[in-house]
Amino acid sequence: MARKKRVKRPRADIVNELKEQIELLIHACEAFDNGLQPIGKHIALSLRKLLHHHRQSKALLEQLGLRSKRHLDTAGDLNTRNLLTENPLCVMRIGANNQYLPTCAVGGSPIPARWLPFEKWWNNKVIRDEKGRFFNRRELVLHVADTDGGAHVDPELDEQYMDLSRNNSLGWIIGDGEAGKPFPPPIMACICQIAHEVLETLKVKANDVVTINYEPINESAK
Repeated sequence: MARKKRVKRPRADIVNELKEQIELLIHACEAFDNGLQPIGKHIALSLRKLLHHHRQSKALLEQLGLRSKRHLDTAGDLNTRNLLTENPLCVMRIGANNQYLPTCAVGGSPIPARWLPFEKWWNNKVIRDEKGRFFNRRELVLHVADTDGGAHVDPELDEQYMDLSRNNSLGWIIGDGEAGKPFPPPIMACICQIAHEVLETLKVKANDVVTINYEPINESAK
């Protein structure tokens, strides 16, 4: 069968698509802030559309020349001398409902923010689990978007990701002895913090293309 002819979209059309995708992403982040944790799967899918550029997958930001901009990093570098697990995209909230929160939900991280070239930002390690295994932003986003409920629900998951998302590979237990409970997984909070970084990046680096009206809800102010 002959391949059907495809027509190049004008830049204005791509810009409008970016505006719509950003609007959807902001609404999803607001829903997450208001307690809808599973919306993190939709956030991951939105991030994939914006950022993932590989073979037939054409990142929306790449099409507009925006992906190469320096991106806001709120996680810093992992401490190579730290023997504990690390997850600087999030903080732990302990209480009636134990959960991870993105650092943007508590007024920000004590780690100084910085601007990184996209590839370093995308591939920099942001999680170390109790077995010394690492995750970067790209891996977190693509695991969720491609296999764990974003665009697809795969019957099998990557073992390392399965441990992080289901088997408490960060190792935190709340309570004593047999009454102790594993802390809930950090995946969705990490995804939301990555989205926060992207939105803040575009506020600064793409303000001539798109206007972004976004402020995270500060849980500590409630």
